[in-house]
Amino acid sequence: MRKFACCVTLLSALNIGAAQAAEMKSCVSSEQANAIFTYILPVVFDAAGSKCSPYLDANVALMQHKSGSYQKYVAASKQAWPKAKVGIRVMFAEKLPESMDIEAVRPFIDGLVTAMVSDGIKPKSCSMISEAYTLLEPLPAANFGGLMALFMKLGAEGDKKPPINICENLKK
Repeated sequence: MRKFACCVTLLSALNIGAAQAAEMKSCVSSEQANAIFTYILPVVFDAAGSKCSPYLDANVALMQHKSGSYQKYVAASKQAWPKAKVGIRVMFAEKLPESMDIEAVRPFIDGLVTAMVSDGIKPKSCSMISEAYTLLEPLPAANFGGLMALFMKLGAEGDKKPPINICENLKK
């Protein structure tokens, strides 16, 4: 249960803001949401590592940014970007000029995610975040991103407005 709570804490650090979410009218597909989360994984891990570096040993997995495990997230992020940028375009369609190249917004997205993760992590959470990262590290990066999207859907049930509006793909 603590691991699940840690993952939810990490996800809540990614919250793009309830006001922005409430203004979003379009939903992204599950595939686009998975791609968005897979894309931002290295940014999230970098931000969490930076925020938690004073509180964690240098040899824990979260701090190993040159490891093969970490590099798989970087490779998966690059691979996910084409679908992620389509999802980002859908999410912010009303806020971005139609002619704006999403590539131009990419550094802003990375910076926004970094700031939100850094702001959302409390020092006492660092050991749990590190433990969750270690437990989930063996998963393929796309599965890790999909798991984050699933937690987002679970966290959005009820009256809460989701930070990312994920379309329901249920047959009626």
